[in-house]
Amino acid sequence: MPAEASASWRASLAARLFVPLLLVVLAVLEVRGGVETLPRWIATVGARIDVRDETLLRGMIALQLGLAAIALLIPRWSRATSATALVLLVFAAVAEVSALVGVGGDALAFVPPLVVLAASGLLLPITLRAVPTAGSPGSPVWRAIGAMAIAVAALAASARLTLGPVKPGPATVAPSVATSPSVEVVELALEDWTGRSLPETGLPRRLPELTALTLEGRSVLVLHDPRCGQCHDLFATWFAAPVDARVIAVRVPPAPGASLLESDQPEEVACADCVRLSLPTGPTWLVQTPAVVVIEDGVVRCAAKGLDQASECLGSWISPAADPSIDAASP
Repeated sequence: MPAEASASWRASLAARLFVPLLLVVLAVLEVRGGVETLPRWIATVGARIDVRDETLLRGMIALQLGLAAIALLIPRWSRATSATALVLLVFAAVAEVSALVGVGGDALAFVPPLVVLAASGLLLPITLRAVPTAGSPGSPVWRAIGAMAIAVAALAASARLTLGPVKPGPATVAPSVATSPSVEVVELALEDWTGRSLPETGLPRRLPELTALTLEGRSVLVLHDPRCGQCHDLFATWFAAPVDARVIAVRVPPAPGASLLESDQPEEVACADCVRLSLPTGPTWLVQTPAVVVIEDGVVRCAAKGLDQASECLGSWISPAADPSIDAASP
């Protein structure tokens, strides 16, 4: 019947053209946006298995381009390939929305996965109604060889793509105030971190170990300078004994070429059970020490600079280890 033929034609067109076009558009947006476009849930999985965000993004782009090419170039497989791609997109969009709900993402963060979910959900039933293409040339063996060749080409293309630049986040590069114009100046704007996931702060780009360390449970990140007396006071008050959180002591190195005065402070802060890390040397780090960041399940719950504000932040989440006179409230 003409109506049935028309519906079948539209379904076949969706499977052969619209779905590959959607995949290519998504790949182009990901290339232009860089690692900022990597879905949060994929980044979390990558952190668990110690795979870089850029590697994950390139793999995702290769998968999308490969499926698009197979749907376009191998008619016999277009319906099944397009349907598979749409199911993967629906799953990925739902997983991303769930991840955003879990970390309390802002409203704009929900727009991309919801748009992908709507487009995929619209195309999927149409694609499933398409009639499989019959009589396409080539044996199953040659189609399989062609699909493998397309997959290799997609991987090679994604490896050579130049991804978009990383957008500056709360950890931003400031205009150099150092004597040498080549010195990078990085300001850690802790006042903007509360409510964000730790990767959104930009700090894990400088210390990749932090993402895996803070994914689950409660963690306390303490930025300190061993020459800072208040830093030693903070550690002596709060972390002289183990607390109910993972404590990560991050040393802030001096600025390149800085003249350091003699100090009577110990070389290391006293911390009973700390993971000890250090920011990379080279940049000038603009942050008041001591600074604390309380992280729960990968999300910053509290961030503060200076001894008084840091102690107030800590008092809302953990109990002091040494000074029982400090009244630490439970969250």
